[in-house]
Amino acid sequence: MLADLPDNHGACLDDGRVVPWFAVNEVEKGVRSLVIVAATEELRDKVAQNIANGQVNFGIYALCHGNVPQSSIDGFVGDVNIPDMEVFKKWCLYNHLPVDIFSHVSAKVDSVVKSSSSGHISAVRATVSRATSPNLVLRRFMFTLGYPIAGSQNYTRLLPNHKDKGALLAYVSIDMPSLAYNGQQVSVTVDIPPKLLAVCEREERFYDKRQLRAQSEIDELGAISDSPGLGNELSSSASVTSASDVTLAGDRPAAYVTGVKQFCGHKFRVTPDTLIPRPSTETLVDAAVEILRSTGTRTMTRVLDLGTGSGCILLSLLLAMPNARGVGVDISEPALVVARANSQLHGLEDRSAMFHGSFEGFTADGSVLAEGPFDFITCNPPYISPGKAARMQNTIGHEPSLALVAGDGGYQAYRAIHASLATNPEVLALDGCIGFEIGKDMERGVRRIFDDWKEVGAFKDSQGFLRVIVFQRT
Repeated sequence: MLADLPDNHGACLDDGRVVPWFAVNEVEKGVRSLVIVAATEELRDKVAQNIANGQVNFGIYALCHGNVPQSSIDGFVGDVNIPDMEVFKKWCLYNHLPVDIFSHVSAKVDSVVKSSSSGHISAVRATVSRATSPNLVLRRFMFTLGYPIAGSQNYTRLLPNHKDKGALLAYVSIDMPSLAYNGQQVSVTVDIPPKLLAVCEREERFYDKRQLRAQSEIDELGAISDSPGLGNELSSSASVTSASDVTLAGDRPAAYVTGVKQFCGHKFRVTPDTLIPRPSTETLVDAAVEILRSTGTRTMTRVLDLGTGSGCILLSLLLAMPNARGVGVDISEPALVVARANSQLHGLEDRSAMFHGSFEGFTADGSVLAEGPFDFITCNPPYISPGKAARMQNTIGHEPSLALVAGDGGYQAYRAIHASLATNPEVLALDGCIGFEIGKDMERGVRRIFDDWKEVGAFKDSQGFLRVIVFQRT
């Protein structure tokens, strides 16, 4: 007997007695399943033996991250593709599976749709035999292949905006020999759940909307290649053409297509050597301006921007404060070329300087110290952990990892800057402050690192997330 979604655990007879069912194959929470149930333990054991002999095939429809090449599935070789065979053998033993279980998995790519969060979502039709837990087998197979099924279980990867428990897969068929009709083959097929089809439609719809927004941004921003000072200063790989001549190239960010990004109401030159400015980062500029204006009138306000990138934070601050002068420091020479070009674009060459340097060494850099002491230090450091960055490749993969990814769980840069300031706090004025952009839920960790400083401000971005924390030298 086959049951779809076995919420009941017994069959009610005419006389009111409940006879227990014996489930043969395993199911997991959050997965639409077909379950083989037997009236007796003896029949259950016979079906289980048929499964072990490879006579029962489970058909599964699954949504996987990425554009799955059929050749990768067809060319999968267990001894070659499984990274640690000894660990895999133990896993098979624990789950009562044959060591060659992956040779009993076949799959065909049914369709592929674009996804703004994963690049692509591939719908795969798979058949698994010799396993009472075919769902688990397919999840690990696709995970090992590098195209994990979307979900929240082991060997899956979350699909943003769809964080339901379970996995985005469903049993759609079972083929097995009948125990009652001389082994005649019995086949049961059900429709693909509308929920899975709706996910594909939604991902494609979101992708199309994102492309329209990006194209609109291209059309709106146009190009600034004819602006003074931008001609030969930037590499040919970062060249910009007019808006009428550019179109979206795959998933390449619109800012890298046009070479321009709007930030704090100003246009800034960007290239693949620089981070693309985010609206949330404008919070850091607003925080710095607010605090500097609240601390009295200075003849000249001095600002230092660590990890300046395109220079958009520093230069926006200088544009907002005509009496300010600033220094940008970055470890990337190509990024500094862009920052200097932006300084020239906005006529700020006389009030800004861009120096090569690091978080670890800026307080000992003579060029930086000669411009100080500084009233305010701004910093949008890399704060994405390597593990999280690996899951975000479709979102951040085009941008320089140096500007995004940091060790120590994302806190490496904060610790390095704290240590540098401890060796020479004189880089800051006596009442000077440092303002950091932080990632979601990172405030506790950053506050622990700067627990010997006075916190003087915490600012939320336009979406309501705490985005900036400001500390004052004590």
